[in-house]
Amino acid sequence: MDANDKSLKKAIILIVVILFCILGCSSYLIYPFPEKDTLSVSQPESFIISKTNRFEIQPPNKCAAYATAFILRNFGVEAKGFQVYEEIPFKIPFSGYVFPKGILTYFESKELKPKLFKGNLETLKRRLAKGEPIIVLIGQSYRWQHYMTLIGYKNDKKELYFYDSKKKYDENGKLPGNRTLKEDYFLTLWDNGLPIFNHIYIEINQ
Repeated sequence: MDANDKSLKKAIILIVVILFCILGCSSYLIYPFPEKDTLSVSQPESFIISKTNRFEIQPPNKCAAYATAFILRNFGVEAKGFQVYEEIPFKIPFSGYVFPKGILTYFESKELKPKLFKGNLETLKRRLAKGEPIIVLIGQSYRWQHYMTLIGYKNDKKELYFYDSKKKYDENGKLPGNRTLKEDYFLTLWDNGLPIFNHIYIEINQ
């Protein structure tokens, strides 16, 4: 084997090692994968989280932390979005985007029990009707992604009620949350274009 062949072989080995490292790191960041939701209990025609909470307005790209803080307050733990953002792990450098793994890990550090599901509108409502807010991920492929917190729904109106930390004022008035989405429109956003993390949501239990 001449010098050129040896150099080529070393280059190929190096490229393979780098690819395996990238693949391993990527798998670590996106794990755990969402579990298919098979919850089949009946759901009420409407359900609203009735606990008093407050809305915070997020700076750019910090929705994961502000949704997380809202959930913590729902469990009686005082939390502010900007403080949670400083502590939450698995952020993408420069953009500040938080992988779902970061939210799960943070809740676990607070001795709560989060679970990542993939489902449909019916299973999402069933999870909410168990009594705690649910974090959902909406977006448009790699252009943008955004976490919101589902706190209620009404089947007769085909409406879903959210806490959305990007809203600078309460759009809902006397309705729950600060943002209302019609089911059909929500589904277009929830089909967020990500190959693994579309139609996902995070349930948190004590």
